[in-house]
Parts: sequence; structure tokens; C-alpha cells
Amino acid sequence: MIETSGVLRGQRKYYEYFESQFKGFLPTVQIHKLPGGAMGSSFEQAVKGGFLNKMSEILHEELPRVQKELGNWWSVTPGSQILWTTAVSNVQSGERYGNCSGDLKNLLLGKYGPFPFYCPEDWIYEKAFGPDWRKLVEEQGGIEKIDDIDIERERTVLEERLGYEPTEPQLVTYLQHPNDAVDFFKFEEKFGRVYVLPPSIFFKRGGFALGETLEFADHNGKGHVVEIGPSQKHEDGSTSIYLNVDHYQRGFTMAPETREEGAVKEVTLSKKEIQDLAKVGDVRAPFGANVCEISVEAGQDVAVGDKLCVLEAMKMQTPVLAAAAGKVETIAVKVGETLKPGARILQIAISDDTPAK
Repeated sequence: MIETSGVLRGQRKYYEYFESQFKGFLPTVQIHKLPGGAMGSSFEQAVKGGFLNKMSEILHEELPRVQKELGNWWSVTPGSQILWTTAVSNVQSGERYGNCSGDLKNLLLGKYGPFPFYCPEDWIYEKAFGPDWRKLVEEQGGIEKIDDIDIERERTVLEERLGYEPTEPQLVTYLQHPNDAVDFFKFEEKFGRVYVLPPSIFFKRGGFALGETLEFADHNGKGHVVEIGPSQKHEDGSTSIYLNVDHYQRGFTMAPETREEGAVKEVTLSKKEIQDLAKVGDVRAPFGANVCEISVEAGQDVAVGDKLCVLEAMKMQTPVLAAAAGKVETIAVKVGETLKPGARILQIAISDDTPAK
């Protein structure tokens, strides 16, 4: 640990641009109880989600309120994520517990163990599961047995996402961090093993000067020399860049930057519109998320309440359930795809003899 700390200490300054703006002790942690790492990522999510102006209300009012209402649950993984996403959803939607995530429902069902101090009030269960919540909790409550993972199935899914047969190290990495692993493998395929560059070069801001020489050792201790050569912009907008890498000249051509003009304005669907569409078989994303599982196939019969897919947002997984019975006609998304609110997920051809709920 001491040796590793000594190596990282000298590199930390190069990561400063990516670090959380919160350093040292923040007194308000006694109010919202978010761990240090979650504090920085929560503000990052607020910036991306466009609700930075609501952070004071979320952190100082709604989050403490949610924690008390949810049995004073521990503010550590997965509790901190569940409490945070629930508080955000409550403030953003304007309806408290009106859009419970799958992880919140699992918490209420006792999938993560019993509540340590006291159970939430009945009205929260009713908001999450409906008027028949007592029966559902009795039937589905308690810690769920987790089946062993199907390695070969996961290998097949990874192969489909990558377009080639994965190596064993790639499969192991994917099993731990599915979406991040796929993004990393595709980045590596496109740009090469750029992670051999030290942070001082990889994260340098402002570019490099013509003739500048970079000397470094990779993670195996092998020395490298890179000399910055000239660049040339072509008539088609592309740019050629020349480097001397370990005394061999290398040329790279960058495609021209493209700008979308006259883009069609996106249609925003309300929560009720998304729910109404689901009742007629047009299943849409209820919020912005990544697709982490598709649970059905085209041509498969589904009943009301069957799991169609699982969406992941802010580290929380939420199952999308069928609101109508019928046959899956088309699937419009793939695992790993990023969806915007209202994006089409799949289409169900409704059975004539089964009314939608």
C-alpha cells in the first residue's frame, strides 16, 4: 500500500480536472449523509440531468426525509444510491414515490435484508405496489436466492455487443462492469492501447508543440519516445497528423468534424402519455437510461406484469413490465444502448381477448 501510494501521489495532480470539487470536510454531510464519492457523482449527475438548481432542496430537505421514511436505511451501497435516486425522482417528478425504481421496490420487499430499525409506513408500499401491496409483499418478500450466472450466455451476449469472440480477460472484466467494459473494449479497438501513456501525457490540456519530445516508460517498464510532427488539414476537412514513435514515422488521419444542421425537434412525452402508450403495446423508456437486459424475444407471448427489459440509470436497475398482454412484435433496442425518455423499446401486438391494464 505504501509503495502504491508513493506512485499515485505524484500522478494525482494530472487527474485534478476530473476530481470532485468537494475536498475536505463538508458540514452538510451531517444532514444528507451522502458518502464522499457519492457526493461528487451526485453533482455530476445533476449537471448532466439539468437539475443543479434543485440540489439544495434534494440534499437538505428531500434526502433526509426519504432516509427517515425508508426505515433510516444505511447510507452505504446500495442504500446510498437508492436513497439518492428516490429523492431525485420525488423532486423531479413532483409526485413523491410515484416512480419507484426496481431497486427501491426490492428494498421494500426485503431483498437486501430486513429493515434495521423500523419499516416504512403503509402508504409508501401502496405507492410502490398498488392497493394489493400486502399480498405482493407476502408472496414476493424476503431475501431472494441468487442463481449462478450463466457464463456461456454472458459470453454470447458480449460477443454480440463486440462483434467478435471475446478473450477470457475481456469476459472477466465484462462480468464485473458490463457497460463500462464494452465501452472500454470499443475505445481500445478504435484508438489502440492508449492507456500505456502516463497521465501526464494522456490528460495534458492545451495540446503539444511541434517538435516536442515525450519520453516515458509503459506499465511493463519499456521506454518509449514520441516526437510531435507536423499536421495538415485537407480540402475534405480531414486532418493528417505525423508522429515519430520509437523512431518510426507514423501518420494518422482524423475525419472531419460533422455538425448537425436543421435537426428535427425531439418530441417529449409526459409520464401519462408513456403509460397510455404502454397499455396499447407501444413500450417506451420512462426515463433516460441504459438498456442492461432484454428479457423477451420477438414472437414471444407476454402477459400483463411480465418483465420486458431492465433499464439502468444512476447505478439503479429498474425492470420495465408489460402493461398489456400479447405477442412481442418488434424490439427496437439492444443491450448497452442509451435511451432518452420516451424512446421506443419494443412493440407488443395486443391479444384481442385480453384487455390491457
